Amino acid sequence: MASVARDILTAAGIAFEGLVSRANGQDPPDCEAIVDGRLAGIEVTELVHQKTLERSLKAQKDRAEGREPQNPEAYFVWDRPELLRALQVCISVKDRVEPKGGPYSRYILVIHTDETFLEAAKVEQWLIGATFPTNRITDVLLGLSYEPDQGRCPVFKLRVCRCDQEG
Repeated sequence: MASVARDILTAAGIAFEGLVSRANGQDPPDCEAIVDGRLAGIEVTELVHQKTLERSLKAQKDRAEGREPQNPEAYFVWDRPELLRALQVCISVKDRVEPKGGPYSRYILVIHTDETFLEAAKVEQWLIGATFPTNRITDVLLGLSYEPDQGRCPVFKLRVCRCDQEG
């Protein structure tokens, strides 16, 4: 978890010191670091289209066992509504859980993904005007897969609104 957090925080230009993973049973958050001279909690999660992933894994398993898969491996083609919905689900799930440790001056959620059809140019456009409500989380970073034409892993800082939300 710490290596993913380190890569995405660095790519986002967030200065931090002493990033460490928290021990099993001591999470959430997954990591802690000093950000802006104060202790920050850092949660890490992955964005994946679960149904498509399960379908692909089953097809791979069938092939490995010498069976022709009923359904071929698949890739989910994301669109703006589906991405925004999935991001809010990731945020809401992590936002509901009471952190251990702290107190934290910032509570940062790092979302990483290797989804094939989430390219930086599309994601940048889709995030325009999007705001994600949170209660506890102060910052959300979305890190995409390495894009060779850009020579980097694109990272986006999502706009959050710290407000009470139901659910």
